[in-house]
Amino acid sequence: MENKGALLTVAIPLVAFKIWFAILLLMYAPTRDTMVWIAATHWTLLIVFGFMIAAAIPAYRLLKGRLKRGRLRRAEFMVEPEPKVAQCSALWETVSRLEGGD
Repeated sequence: MENKGALLTVAIPLVAFKIWFAILLLMYAPTRDTMVWIAATHWTLLIVFGFMIAAAIPAYRLLKGRLKRGRLRRAEFMVEPEPKVAQCSALWETVSRLEGGD
């Protein structure tokens, strides 16, 4: 898991370049031979995208389960998140008085 960022840093530009190169080839040489060449050299992207989708499904289910567990926990114990108060006014007045800020 710790090398995931390094892997994505390398993989995303490579895949993006491969797709961009295919688009450029089709723009400048829209022939049947170009399509055959692109299909022959880019078929591995289908396998990569298949693996990415297969890995995304369990991750999505895990996140969905964690959200549901949090909702159930809050409902069971009736715990609501406490509002965050920026500052305690009594403490602020005491510190101001000690510093001579009147």
